[in-house]
Amino acid sequence: MDDSRQSISVDDDKFHSKTEELPKNPKLDCSRMQSGLSDGSIEVNQPLSSSNLEGKSSHLSPLSARNSIDNHLVHHSSMMPLSGVHVFSIVAYNILAECNAGREFGNSPWVEPEQLAVEYRHRNLMHELKFLDADIVCLQEVGESYFRTLASAMECIGYEGQYLRRKGVNIPEGEATFYKINCFEKLSSKEVIFSDVAEKEINSLDLDSEIKDELRTSVASHAVMLLVKLSHRASGKIVNVGNIHVAWDEFKRPDLQCVQIALAMRELADVSETMKQPSIMCGDFNCSPGTAPYQLMETNQLSEEHITALKKVVLDNTRMSPLATFWPRGFSYPKVSMKSAYATVLGNEPMTCWGLPWICALDYIWHSPENLTVKNVLETVSAKETEKGIPNAIFPSDHLSLKAEFIFN
Repeated sequence: MDDSRQSISVDDDKFHSKTEELPKNPKLDCSRMQSGLSDGSIEVNQPLSSSNLEGKSSHLSPLSARNSIDNHLVHHSSMMPLSGVHVFSIVAYNILAECNAGREFGNSPWVEPEQLAVEYRHRNLMHELKFLDADIVCLQEVGESYFRTLASAMECIGYEGQYLRRKGVNIPEGEATFYKINCFEKLSSKEVIFSDVAEKEINSLDLDSEIKDELRTSVASHAVMLLVKLSHRASGKIVNVGNIHVAWDEFKRPDLQCVQIALAMRELADVSETMKQPSIMCGDFNCSPGTAPYQLMETNQLSEEHITALKKVVLDNTRMSPLATFWPRGFSYPKVSMKSAYATVLGNEPMTCWGLPWICALDYIWHSPENLTVKNVLETVSAKETEKGIPNAIFPSDHLSLKAEFIFN
């Protein structure tokens, strides 16, 4: 989720985002960078277990005991190539920024304060990322200062990465996209600051200045998207990856969420030649199936019922949001098709956020079905492992990671 858990106003002199890439460091101490501890008390190559973390009887962490679930349509098709030349995997994971962990969960009865420390959670995160072993890793809520530690640890296991900070001086976290250097080469990247893109279009509208002011105020947000164009070394195929964290606002702004999704899809369509190139949009969408933002992502359109509801979204307990009324184009994007990997394989979306009281599906991996077919998805964990609330001694975040494996059509 996250949105810094507060409302904002936009000031171009104060609010900014930052993209960062790290140079290679040939003298990295990889064992230390991955453990996150100076004394190396738990080596990163040990299997993560409750005995390592809590001193209880040893058993494999539920995060490292998950199995892949095959897309039965693919595995019953003789037409689909299944070799490694045509296959790659991707992870989407909101890892809970350190600036939010203590504030949101410092008084939670299910987690000890030391288990919220960035060093502790870094160790658990690196164990999980090594288990996931994805070719592309899209992370949200990556702390700005933590990115350097994380990028160095990821470099030790074969990844390069790029970081985009969310907009706002008091929002020291953002998105990070990593890719295995033996699997992909980065061709280009683009940072998308949703409020800036929205304001530029609003400024060009033929509307009264007062209405434009209201529209600009209504799109103020920290949210960003990092777009990366990658070349798959084995096949020579191009894949465009959007790493997104849609505004939360306590789920009170579905209108703003729809605008951000529409803007994101426009950007993705632009860099992918309207999805002629394989494309993925993944991350924390902060919306559940059945909501207007999810429907817009799934079907490229909104029902009349949703449009009517979006026109009634209330701002500041007094004003109606002007977005759906005065800027309907803000809710549209090119007629391209995107499918959810998990919904394709499972028939539904798994619950991914267990930061009580929120228990919901918020995170997704969407793909262009014309040129990508989902081969399998990684199961999440059973509800009994998370029902008391996460993060905790084993789970480093209030969200669960998602992983999908795709085949180039």
